[in-house]
Amino acid sequence: MKKNLRIVSAAAAALLAVAPVAATAMPVNAATTATTATTSTTTNKPTVDLSGAGSVSESKDTVNVTPSFTLTSAIPAKGVPATLQGSIEASLNGTSVTADVADVAKGVTLKANDKTLYSYNEGEKKVDNNLSAVEAGKKYTMTLSGVGFSFGKANANKTLTFKLPGNVKVNDTSNDVKVSLDQYGNATNLKFVISNIKAYDSANTNAVSFYDAKSGLVATQGSYMTLADENGNLNVNTLLDALKGKYEAMQFQSGKFADVTVTTTADDVKAELEKAGIKVDAAGNFEAQDTFTVTLNAKSDVNGKPAQLPVVVTVPNGKSTVVPSAPKTIMHNAYYYDKDAKRVGTDKVTRYNTVTVAMNPTKLANGISYYEVIENGKATGKYINADNIDGTKRTLKHNAYVYKSSKKRANKVVLKKGTEVITYGGSYKFKNGKKYYKIGADTKKTYVRVENFD
Repeated sequence: MKKNLRIVSAAAAALLAVAPVAATAMPVNAATTATTATTSTTTNKPTVDLSGAGSVSESKDTVNVTPSFTLTSAIPAKGVPATLQGSIEASLNGTSVTADVADVAKGVTLKANDKTLYSYNEGEKKVDNNLSAVEAGKKYTMTLSGVGFSFGKANANKTLTFKLPGNVKVNDTSNDVKVSLDQYGNATNLKFVISNIKAYDSANTNAVSFYDAKSGLVATQGSYMTLADENGNLNVNTLLDALKGKYEAMQFQSGKFADVTVTTTADDVKAELEKAGIKVDAAGNFEAQDTFTVTLNAKSDVNGKPAQLPVVVTVPNGKSTVVPSAPKTIMHNAYYYDKDAKRVGTDKVTRYNTVTVAMNPTKLANGISYYEVIENGKATGKYINADNIDGTKRTLKHNAYVYKSSKKRANKVVLKKGTEVITYGGSYKFKNGKKYYKIGADTKKTYVRVENFD
């Protein structure tokens, strides 16, 4: 779960004065907090908080750190100002955090060659702003000083490796950088230098689109068919090359269509597959399912416009992902639950309707049995309480009549004490204030008072 981080620093205010669109901070992981009191840093300055990643191993764990900036040129004739926005994304052991640089850096400087176009220093409370000189297409260098990371006390005094993009240095070192944590598990006063930040052209508002390379038609959802090898496997790199060959991204630039680089990497595909439960080995091989999705992404280096294309991959000889299922009749209004037995939204299946579910019920965390809902042969991760379908056997403690309303009996049947009766779902409260269970696997109004089972 993610939340928005409120911009509280003076650096944030400085950036906002330049770039009104930065008024909403980047989304952050739920573990991130606007202060660092709980991590006992020597300052109240917010940090990139990865304390939720747990204890890590110095020998093998790497922190992937990616500073990201969006710099756009001004359009003086239209009164459009230059804008500067930035964030730092960091991930460790499956936990990812994205924080606005205005909240995690004590100093920000933007230069073109040796000329400073923007600078902010928290100590001096001073902003120098000449962003109006930013030119579209030119490249700039950004320096962030006083950046902090928090990994929690579980990682006190450890040394971690920061893995950086090729255009980023930390403390004048690039690639894999060793960073020592203090007694609180924090790394502070780091200096990031990000080079080759290309200024986007504000005047170009053209979107990026994916096209089928063979037909030339715009593609909003892709499809690709391939065969697994004799071992039932596919390779991430080979698959990605094939998809990039079938679909290309383009944008209208300077009066003609131009290619836009597809930014999806083999690591991106691996992450998407593993999120779907498909394991990928070190060589990029994975057991092919009969169908799965790979998402292609592209981003214009002219105006920064992004595009995304989900591609459904079909593998005729892949492992079947069709879940055995059967239609079942809902005998009592039923809500949906997740795998942790927590209610999902407010949607429900009303009684006497049919729903397709897995063949057998599963006990969830609360010990209650549920059926998983199946759609188009795929498990949905949504569950329905089995009691609303199969009912529960209950033994009558008293002779009981069967009612169709609070005042009228449904028939002349008298159910004898000791008889086992299947009831469906929770009880209903009738107008007379008494509670009744639905009985009978049909749509007839047949109810028995709850008190007869107590």
